Amino acid sequence: MRIDAQRGFTLLEMMVVLLIMGIAMGAASVSAFGDPGMRTLRQDAHRLAGLFMAAQTEARAGGGRIAWRPGAQGYAFERLPRPLVLPARMAVRSAGGRDDRFGADSPLRPRSWLSSGPVSVDIRPAGALVFGGDWVGAPLEITLSAGDRTVRISRSGSGHYEVRP
Repeated sequence: MRIDAQRGFTLLEMMVVLLIMGIAMGAASVSAFGDPGMRTLRQDAHRLAGLFMAAQTEARAGGGRIAWRPGAQGYAFERLPRPLVLPARMAVRSAGGRDDRFGADSPLRPRSWLSSGPVSVDIRPAGALVFGGDWVGAPLEITLSAGDRTVRISRSGSGHYEVRP
């Protein structure tokens, strides 16, 4: 009985394996050796998307409102005062010494941008970004720009954040 057993690989199989390895190495080199400025701006955007979700959760749990204040060198979250109607004497006494910023142990503490140099922020629709007790927020888009690099953070109506280069 004669069996024609094939040993080794054919040339076509070897070429397919080499093609797959080349594509994988090309993708790895682009991510490893790509633009470091773009990579840090993207890290800023991903970190911010996570902090936005944390701020929304904190606002729902605490029953208050939290505002995000961006700047060229960094950003901060702060609690907004609750609208209370108090008699004049009580209002004066309750207003003193209140610190609405988050402490160093909070995830919502003030932070600097990871990106080197100033970062500009554009919020659409325009206005301050305020997180409240509502479960469904309006869709929005935040554009982070550092030099000629741009990254967008989009929030859908369901509250899901997506970072797009």
